[in-house]
Amino acid sequence: MIGDRAQLTAGYVARHLPPGSKVGLEIARLDIAQDFLLAHLAAEGVFDLVTFKGGTALRKLVAGGQGRFSTDIDLAAQPDAEADRRALTDLVAAQCTTTLGPFQYVARPQRDRYTVQVTTALGPVEQTIKLEIGPPCWLPPEPRAFIPHLTQQRYGFLLPALPCMRLEEILAEKVARLMRQSTARDAYDLVWIARTSPWSQFDRPLVRRLAVLKVWADNNGLGTIWRPALHPQAFDATRWLGPRGSSWDDEQIGLLAQPAPPLAELGADLSRYYGWLANLDEEEAHWARVDPRDRASVLAALQSLPGERLARLPLY
Repeated sequence: MIGDRAQLTAGYVARHLPPGSKVGLEIARLDIAQDFLLAHLAAEGVFDLVTFKGGTALRKLVAGGQGRFSTDIDLAAQPDAEADRRALTDLVAAQCTTTLGPFQYVARPQRDRYTVQVTTALGPVEQTIKLEIGPPCWLPPEPRAFIPHLTQQRYGFLLPALPCMRLEEILAEKVARLMRQSTARDAYDLVWIARTSPWSQFDRPLVRRLAVLKVWADNNGLGTIWRPALHPQAFDATRWLGPRGSSWDDEQIGLLAQPAPPLAELGADLSRYYGWLANLDEEEAHWARVDPRDRASVLAALQSLPGERLARLPLY
């Protein structure tokens, strides 16, 4: 059983934080609890049905202790499991009400997602884990191992490799979200990747194309699989050519990143590292207008992406 041989102490939890960090111990406890829960979900076969994605996937499988903390677990349905995503979400949530070593987890429904409350004798955990399952990845997932950390030696089990959304697609989803709202956590992740080797060598033209297509899908939807986002915007290339000023709406960055960057500096870095997003080719410039009449050409582009994962899904 995951966690039965755990030898965690309050001292080891404290060492999970970067030296001199002002991030609270509560976040360290939650971060470790996520590791236990992800290992449990893998052992129960859940990752045969879903793919890991988002900020927590970046922390666990890409950045490790160098990255920011992330409180949520975002998953993408595998194409074969997409038909009833609500039932899939319920199935995964049922596995999240459990006890694993020093951690107790209770999953509760909240609209179209679940929240998972964590309790532990190691100390208070006020933050909850938001558990959400989205539509399938557009590119084939990549298996990734957890980035090693000293605390993992006290877990009493080996963390598994997990199927992870390809890095370029994770970045594209963050770019698309930044078209709708200026979330500091997404900007922080984008900037960290862009200036950290070897991750900074990602495929920029692929990120740009994916981002433009995801913005189009946010505005127009794709069948019943990708529903339009709340308050969608067109792909505005000028948004990547200058600082965003005081428009940031995410106060969590101070809780999750150490040191927390000044938001003006973060906006300037985002423009400096991602100005190339404005260099749209002819097709991308056309899709950037988010005209619903372009559905046929958008679908052709999606179905010809590497891996052709979307070719059999009903996107009309």
